[in-house]
Amino acid sequence: MSTVGLATPSAAVPVPVRSSMGASSVSVASPSRAAGGPDASARSVPVTSYTPGSATAAYTASTAGGDQRFLHVTQMPGSLETAQATYEALLNVQTRGGQMQVWEQAPDDALAEIMSRNASGTTQQGRLAGVGSALLEQVASMGAGYRQTIMNIGAAYSPGQIQRKAADALWAFQSRPSASAELSIETASGAKVRLSITDQKEYSPTGSGMSVSIEVDGELTAQERDALKALAAGFDAAVQGLAGDEPRLDLEKLLQFDSKALGRVELKFERYGFDNEGKRVLELGADLRLDASRREVEIKTREGVVAMNTDLRQPAQWGSAAQKDRAVAQYLGRIDQAAERGRANPGLVELFKSTFSAMHASYPSEGRDSSRLGISPGALPLRSDAQAFSAEDQSLMTGLADFHASIAATTRATNPRRTQERDQFQYTLNQSTDIAGTSRGTRAVTQTQTSKLSAAYHQSLLSSAAPKFDSTAASQNYYYNTVEDSSTTEMRLAYDDDEPTRATLTHQASQSLHSLKVENNQVVGSQTTPGQQSSYKDLLPLIKELKRQQRDQEASERDRQDTLDALHTLVLQVSGA
Repeated sequence: MSTVGLATPSAAVPVPVRSSMGASSVSVASPSRAAGGPDASARSVPVTSYTPGSATAAYTASTAGGDQRFLHVTQMPGSLETAQATYEALLNVQTRGGQMQVWEQAPDDALAEIMSRNASGTTQQGRLAGVGSALLEQVASMGAGYRQTIMNIGAAYSPGQIQRKAADALWAFQSRPSASAELSIETASGAKVRLSITDQKEYSPTGSGMSVSIEVDGELTAQERDALKALAAGFDAAVQGLAGDEPRLDLEKLLQFDSKALGRVELKFERYGFDNEGKRVLELGADLRLDASRREVEIKTREGVVAMNTDLRQPAQWGSAAQKDRAVAQYLGRIDQAAERGRANPGLVELFKSTFSAMHASYPSEGRDSSRLGISPGALPLRSDAQAFSAEDQSLMTGLADFHASIAATTRATNPRRTQERDQFQYTLNQSTDIAGTSRGTRAVTQTQTSKLSAAYHQSLLSSAAPKFDSTAASQNYYYNTVEDSSTTEMRLAYDDDEPTRATLTHQASQSLHSLKVENNQVVGSQTTPGQQSSYKDLLPLIKELKRQQRDQEASERDRQDTLDALHTLVLQVSGA
């Protein structure tokens, strides 16, 4: 396969050529590195001069705008070491599978090397691997715009044909990509950086390929460049997780961005496929927004939507790593229970769980400026005051930042004879914390956790599996179950003159399962199974005793920590009951 490049010239220079006729000279372009690059329109570009075999073979491709374009041919596919150009080579182009590679600019840098390596990949993960990190390293190094495209097109044997096919392919896969990723960053100084990747792995009549670009608005400081480079692995990990056959949100590295250098980070990702009828559909779309005070994500798939936000404005309530791990594990268990009760799609549930874990995997460094985080002036001091909350206080809270999380499956009418019976699954989780008091001695906390499940599904009369419906009455033997559950847990803590005056835990839950029984397309019965739960725990005596033991040094630090851990586990279990 020969590798051919499309470049917008900054100057035409003579380059020696080699052909069966010997060396000659052509006018080729010294490629521009401007961010704009060639226009992606699919218009045909006429060739006004092309004379192979002459001492000087050159052509000029004039567009309506008056700019010029040139073809750049490298003798070895994907080679970054050869820059010999020859138009005579077009007479004997070596193709692979009837295709050739066309580049928007000469492939003479590390990013182009990665794109060349990935362009023959068959999986979306493989094609995108390393591209995002290379883009971040590029902008961190240069601090300027960039653009590159590699296209696999059907073999053509004249500059005009190649130019036309390349323009068609570029327009086609940028308008209908198999996947795209966009990372937008606003730095602390106000500069804006936008990185984009557009990929088409499916070979279409116009071809396939990949295009990347960097846009920079403003000047990047040295610290900001370093912060961008530090995001490289995180960008790749997030894209790779979303591009997989079993998508998951991997944010551990991306969440560690330097909030002193970068004010906001946004990631958008889309992946397309085809349905059973061959129509192009969105398989997954993710929209992630991060800054120092908030995290938000929404992920759409064919099976449903996962949405979540995390409030980072009150670091005082964050617990230790062990507390957060216990809380996350408890919530993941609650999600599994809700999914089983409502017969949720397993893949969508796993995506919800991985998203929940990712959003709480790590929080920013503690002890930040409260005015930047939007803490109200009268609120309790942040974690920079090590005594903001006592260990006893922390044991009564989950240890997580406040959040709202939801999962909503795509509603489907699976029974053709009773389309009003729709399968659905909606589940929400929420935690909110109200911190009051102008001093440690008068602190008061109310932390509320809520959950709500609304689901409906069809179940076979003979097993827990879903029935196989068709248009016949013989297929109409099933239960149609509807679930409505809700739960609220409230923890209240109060102090007066630094002495605990209140420590209560209240839990209320309701459950309802309604089953409609259908035999041979006739409703033969229905049943509703309600359930109510409530509990109240006064933990004030235990808190006072813990404080007394600490004051009188009656318990070892190990025994004290074991008691606090047991209290924290109790709070989580009551919340998940």
